[in-house]
Amino acid sequence: LSAAGRRGNSATGAAEGPPSAQSLIRTFGGSPADVRVTLYRDTHAWCPYCHKVWLQLEEKRLPYHVKKINMNCYGPKPQSFLAITRGAGMLPVVEIDGRVVTESGVIMQELEDSFPDHAPMLPPRGSALRKVSDAQMALERDLFGCWLNWLRGEESPRARKSFEAAMDKTDAMLLSAGPYFGGSSVSLVDCVFASSLERIAATMLYYKGLQVKGAGRWPNVDAWFRAMESRPAYRATQSDFHTHVHDLPPQIGGCIASGTPEQIRAAASIDGTDGVAWRLPLQPDPCEPAPLGVEQPEADRTEAALALLVYHEKIVASSSAAVGVDPGAADAAFRATLSALLTSGGRALTAAAEDVSGASAAAALRYTRDRICVPRDMGLGAGRQLRAP
Repeated sequence: LSAAGRRGNSATGAAEGPPSAQSLIRTFGGSPADVRVTLYRDTHAWCPYCHKVWLQLEEKRLPYHVKKINMNCYGPKPQSFLAITRGAGMLPVVEIDGRVVTESGVIMQELEDSFPDHAPMLPPRGSALRKVSDAQMALERDLFGCWLNWLRGEESPRARKSFEAAMDKTDAMLLSAGPYFGGSSVSLVDCVFASSLERIAATMLYYKGLQVKGAGRWPNVDAWFRAMESRPAYRATQSDFHTHVHDLPPQIGGCIASGTPEQIRAAASIDGTDGVAWRLPLQPDPCEPAPLGVEQPEADRTEAALALLVYHEKIVASSSAAVGVDPGAADAAFRATLSALLTSGGRALTAAAEDVSGASAAAALRYTRDRICVPRDMGLGAGRQLRAP
């Protein structure tokens, strides 16, 4: 359970070893007393701007503390955080030797300037390669804008055409570099695109029926995803489609579903309502190709069980209150689920819960299932195992 992206290191804070979303400090072989950077990121690992900076810190192996702060859509921010941001309260924020830096683009450049000996991720200013990087960053902004316009601005052939043209440009740029935007080495441009392309792949399939990742239409983007998913830093920060398609609307407002047959089928598959995608034993997900070797069913079930144990009291309290069942019955349902994960190969979790505590308490399981967040709670494979009925 100590692989990148899993929660197995959470007992020790994951200061060392593979990265984890549960880490509150990362030292990379150094002393905690020498850590100069503090990253304030969102509690639930939803924020795309936090994602970029988090990934940069991991790729640079730059020691840092983590402080988790609610996004505006999820709850109030502590007064102490509002004080250091002079009331703005926007995420992410970084402190370097006590100096506060805000806005992700400014933060990323400041980290490059302040720590030049930690795996530089941008070419020198004024160089020909820097001009290429700047053009790639500009392309990411164009892609991001075209994506948001089609996702939540307008459902029209014009919006789709603009998005696809931006994807074509992105794929062509990778063809001239590859597999990363900087060639054979990961760069800051990859950190920026990772945040966007990951969310694009999830939402375009769910809301538009357009498969961006793994369909072969943009082969260089596919190769880029494979290269990124081989990196522990990216695996630890990567979310899954189900998390993204449901965490984005609270952040950016309503997303427009196209209503095409392809979109309806994709949404049902991602939500597990098609009767196939979440059926045990789980088969490879046709919508969201898992990174090679990431899904390991026995380890995934164990990781899911560990998450239930860690959060047991909070899960029972929140789910029983939300669906109006007796906490004792909900507790029995979760205990039955835990037993099924560890002893029966994860088969028929909901049925096991109903046998013990009745169908009403199984509603507490479903409430929790629909709120599993990757990577906040667990890795991609564990999330799939726990969501399955």
